[in-house]
Amino acid sequence: MPFTISHAAAVLPFVRRDGSGRGPLVPALLVAGSFAPDLTYYAAGVLPGAMGFGSFTHSFTGVFTVDVGLALALVALWGLIREPVLGLVPGRLRGRVGAVLRPSRRRTGWWPLWWYVSAALGATTHVVWDAFTHPDRWGLRLFPVLGETFAGSPLYWYVQYAGSAAALAVLAAFAWWTVRGAAPVEPGPAPSPGERWLAWTLITGCACVAGTLRVANWLSYVDGAGLTWQPWEIIPALCFGAGAGLGVGVLLYALVSHGRPHRRAQSPQAAPTTAANSSPALGREPAGSGAEPRSFQPRRRLRRGVRGGAP
Repeated sequence: MPFTISHAAAVLPFVRRDGSGRGPLVPALLVAGSFAPDLTYYAAGVLPGAMGFGSFTHSFTGVFTVDVGLALALVALWGLIREPVLGLVPGRLRGRVGAVLRPSRRRTGWWPLWWYVSAALGATTHVVWDAFTHPDRWGLRLFPVLGETFAGSPLYWYVQYAGSAAALAVLAAFAWWTVRGAAPVEPGPAPSPGERWLAWTLITGCACVAGTLRVANWLSYVDGAGLTWQPWEIIPALCFGAGAGLGVGVLLYALVSHGRPHRRAQSPQAAPTTAANSSPALGREPAGSGAEPRSFQPRRRLRRGVRGGAP
């Protein structure tokens, strides 16, 4: 898949509208597992041999071993960056998005098992999907027609790119549906407009630089090997490079965000008494006068004549 994020669409049947998992499944690990087999490709820019190791992460042996570990690591990072990322969401949507992204803290007695099952299930959807969209996979051997050439490209290539685009549309529709139906929660602290601008500059800059370097390295490799290539073949290199840079940029922003002090908005119940509330016109003496409130001052008895001569 040229867009790894598209793989998350395969686990949506296991996620409810409110962002919780169906049954004891953990949605964060489902999504992280669906990304895990591709993580070595993102690291290939700095780790020699990472591309080759991807053949193991895309095997069923890798699904139940390395991919589960990578998914757990991704969820740990997600716990670090979630609140800072939520702070970048526009104010009108932040409370609703927060309701979907924050965990419900619902655990079963077998939660370690369900964490493992969720991560492995997500990784399995990735490996099965890729089997029908990449060369030399068991899916193409099962359906040889996918290797037939149409208009200069193999059929699996069309399935790969069309599937990626369709999955992105499904993810966008699901996100709109879930956020639209969510009840807003306390959004938490958010960066100032200046800090927000710096954050987006950092994140975008890291993605652009890493994507450019990855494409340049790929072009150097294919030209040095004397290989012919088509413009669309740049897309995977661009996505892996930009995705790696995006991750680095978001992580740096999150670390800075956690390190800076946050000013909490004052609760309305804790608001100081206003001048209007201490006005004598409302039955109280001005603050600092030392006088009791008028409602507690004894009334002056007035003698007036009534029947019986009682005062």
